[in-house]
Amino acid sequence: MIRSEHSRRPLLWWIIGYALMIGVVMGTMFWVRSSAIRELSAPKSIADWQDWREDVRQQQQSQAGAVERRVPKSDEPPALVLWRDYFIVSLAGAVLFTSALFWVIAWFVMGMFIGK
Repeated sequence: MIRSEHSRRPLLWWIIGYALMIGVVMGTMFWVRSSAIRELSAPKSIADWQDWREDVRQQQQSQAGAVERRVPKSDEPPALVLWRDYFIVSLAGAVLFTSALFWVIAWFVMGMFIGK
């Protein structure tokens, strides 16, 4: 069975919507990354992280509680390491899961209208 031009039109709109959505997701990820790196690599942020690590170290030595807290090994804030070193993995995950959600919703919506 050959599809008519009329039945291809919604697919074109879905593809355009998908491209726009992926553009927004990727643009937002790059914007958040640059903001996070700029803010978290500042000397004050790194000093705050070092202070927090030192507080954990002192609490660990002075108090023997039911739960032992470990001093983080990283000299940099974890969010900085995430956005700087694991950005490609985060971006791929965001695109993958957003794409899956988009096309499942598109399938449901098209099914509602075609099924009538």
